[in-house]
Amino acid sequence: MQLTDKVAIVTGAGRGIGRATAERLAEAGAKVVAADLNPETAAAAAAGIANAGGAAIGVQVDVAREADAERLARSAKDHFGRIDILVNNAGIGLYTPLLETTLEQWNQVLSVNLTALFLCSKYCIPVMKENAGGDCDEVEDCAEVGDRDMVGSIVNIASVRAIATTARTTAYTATKGAVIGLTRAMATEFGDDRIRVNCVLPGAIDTDMMRENLAEDGLTLADATAGVQQNTPLRRLGAGRDIANMIAFLSSADASYITGASFVVDGGRTIQL
Repeated sequence: MQLTDKVAIVTGAGRGIGRATAERLAEAGAKVVAADLNPETAAAAAAGIANAGGAAIGVQVDVAREADAERLARSAKDHFGRIDILVNNAGIGLYTPLLETTLEQWNQVLSVNLTALFLCSKYCIPVMKENAGGDCDEVEDCAEVGDRDMVGSIVNIASVRAIATTARTTAYTATKGAVIGLTRAMATEFGDDRIRVNCVLPGAIDTDMMRENLAEDGLTLADATAGVQQNTPLRRLGAGRDIANMIAFLSSADASYITGASFVVDGGRTIQL
């Protein structure tokens, strides 16, 4: 999976899956824009990549604000000259019973987990379209063009809760289900532009957000690990790298004929009754 000379934006890159993804794309040769609400973690992600010999910048953004989404796309173009890959990873959780969920909480989850994907895509796609070039009039020619046929790749991060969920996650589940629909609609709309759009559904992944959610319920990582070992065929928690590897594949020419698809990466947990 080679991404040499590609420019990738990763939202929520300051920690967890986003940080692992930013690092993985950089390893594959991409120049990375590490975007995060926290300026310190955004800068740290970029510095880590640079220290490993890669190219990256950190950008502080609130992806749910239109002005910030526009500035993010502009920053990537101004610094690296183009955008090839957008990973819409930033998200927040809410584990509250529906009847106790306030409208403010509902709107916040919706804005970060869904509206932000729309906004970042809205401003990054026009820059991606500038990558178009060359002829691809024949199907055979397209197959031979390969990597050069890709104008852009967008990977949206949903969750296994989009397809199999639990109580007390109504707002979160609703947004992650909508991400799948958004992915399919975008793939249909931008196929003619040679922009691929796919979706990844992580399962139980050892991240800071997961640990924070466990703590709110009075649980520890050991509690979660025990549950996953019992209920997951691969008997372990996932790591950010597991998701990052899938994102790197979908971002590369190796996935040049894949669009509008959703990929579950959960150690097999959702295949069971």
